[in-house]
Amino acid sequence: MTAQTRLTLLKAGLLGLVCAGLFATIVPRLMGPAGPGRHSLQSLSSDGPVQLSSFVDEAGTPISVDSFRGKIVVLNLWAVWCVPCLQEMPSLDRLAELLPQDEFVVIAVSQDRSGPEVVKRAFDRLGLQRLKLYLDPAGKLSKEIGARGMPTTLILSAEGKPLSFREGAATWDSEDTVKYIRALQSRT
Repeated sequence: MTAQTRLTLLKAGLLGLVCAGLFATIVPRLMGPAGPGRHSLQSLSSDGPVQLSSFVDEAGTPISVDSFRGKIVVLNLWAVWCVPCLQEMPSLDRLAELLPQDEFVVIAVSQDRSGPEVVKRAFDRLGLQRLKLYLDPAGKLSKEIGARGMPTTLILSAEGKPLSFREGAATWDSEDTVKYIRALQSRT
């Protein structure tokens, strides 16, 4: 092996180590669940309500985000093929129990195209009891929100204005996250 070949291999190896280190450091921060002491939601501000497409319930009935006006909406986009989505769904289900239902609503909208049966099996397997089954098989919400991946969550004020955004999984029922979401009432 020539000196030039060894140098090239050494550079490639070092570059690989640097990339692996960056990946191991940055990706968990961007995509991983929020750790203790931080809620990991990005604050947003807007002059007016967002206009979002309808999605459907388990029976295929169209539902509009506007029908939840008067409540702060935690709108989560997820899919059954998304491992981080499946990991966070139980904490999202518990969040729905922790927040007063007359002031908040947690909506998890599946982006799956396979139909409600596949999503229902995932709900059953995960033991979800509080979340209702909603679907957006055309992925319109994902495009409108600007989701780059799953899960993606948008929190809207009681008037429909965007308040917070999160890409990636979170521990939705953590003390800090619940406290942050409850405090959003004062921003509306």
